[in-house]
Amino acid sequence: MATEEEAHQAREEHSDYLRESGAHAIAVDKLKRDGENSFGVIAYYEVEPPDPLPNSLEIEQDGRKKSVPLTTMITPRATLE
Repeated sequence: MATEEEAHQAREEHSDYLRESGAHAIAVDKLKRDGENSFGVIAYYEVEPPDPLPNSLEIEQDGRKKSVPLTTMITPRATLE
């Protein structure tokens, strides 16, 4: 699956796309996908995004394409008290 470095690269390369889709926060963390441990990108939304998102984000490293898992979570935007 994806390494932490690859997940950070995917977050950097695709953050504009995810923010345009309504994400209020974007993180990298460990995920379990298809029974395997991996790192991936987590996009946080207040409500479901209007358009379907892909299950992974594509990056290129050393001339090879790599898929990094993408998951979404619905959670309220953090506020200062």
